[in-house]
Formats: sequence, C-alpha cells, structure tokens
Amino acid sequence: MKTTTSFNQKANKKLVKSAQQIQQKSTFISEADYYDSEAELAQEKSDYYHLQYGY
Repeated sequence: MKTTTSFNQKANKKLVKSAQQIQQKSTFISEADYYDSEAELAQEKSDYYHLQYGY
C-alpha cells in the first residue's frame, strides 16, 4: 500500500522559523541557579499543600 503525505509549505516554514526563534531566546543557566530555582519550586509546592490541605 502506498501512502502519501502532504504538507503546507508555508506552515512548515513558519514552524521552522518559530523553532529557531525559541532556540535563540533560550539561555543557559548555571548549575547553582538551576538548583536554586528547583528549591524555590519545591518550597512553593510545599507551601501550597500546607495551605491547601493543612499538612
């Protein structure tokens, strides 16, 4: 059985362009900054459950 795929050339170009923009905007953070942000998120989650469920 032969399958065919069709795609919109303009839509494909838009997707490639947006992916390139995302890559350009992404920044690298240091390992320490990563772990700091993870700790902050964990604390926020803990605070949420504490307030929500009284843990």
